[in-house]
Amino acid sequence: MRRAFVCALGTLLSSSPCWASDGSVAAVGGLCTPKETTYFQCSAGKGRSINLCGPGEGAVQYRFGRNGAVELAFPADAKDGARSLRYAHYFRAQTDRYEIRFENEGVEYVLFDYQEGKRRESGVHVTGADGKERDVVCSG
Repeated sequence: MRRAFVCALGTLLSSSPCWASDGSVAAVGGLCTPKETTYFQCSAGKGRSINLCGPGEGAVQYRFGRNGAVELAFPADAKDGARSLRYAHYFRAQTDRYEIRFENEGVEYVLFDYQEGKRRESGVHVTGADGKERDVVCSG
């Protein structure tokens, strides 16, 4: 997953596709279409998936839901992804944190991949318009 965030940053900033170490384009799956690159994907339980997808050239979109039933896609047009999504990376000894953040209708979403020592956690942190916070953590 860490490579996925680095690839997403590369796409957002340089409009270049994400390439795996063997030279192939990153794997397709989840809520991303076969013509898109999957920059991030994980199971969120109850048949739901968290995805970051894009056709390349600076276009990227966050998607949450089930196959065939996307519950949230942001931004509405993936071409606006470079302007709508914010990327952050923090690194120090034995700590590596990646985040992609956006706000939609007063709700803040933070797609995260954190590693501290051997402990790793990924998912989405959601802060509602009422200030209530909730984490949807990736399984597996």
